[in-house]
Amino acid sequence: MSTAGLKKEFAEIMLLADQARGRKEAIGLFKKANSIKKRLHKVETEQYLPHNG
Repeated sequence: MSTAGLKKEFAEIMLLADQARGRKEAIGLFKKANSIKKRLHKVETEQYLPHNG
């Protein structure tokens, strides 16, 4: 998935988490958002790795 798609999905999940009714529902959504954020960070750092050669 592209960076823009991941950012959009992250934003949607955070909105759902904000509107969550229960603790379990909110925590589940936060965990899903955290996993997307990890993928975003991985994609962004892979693009800017310095080359020592």
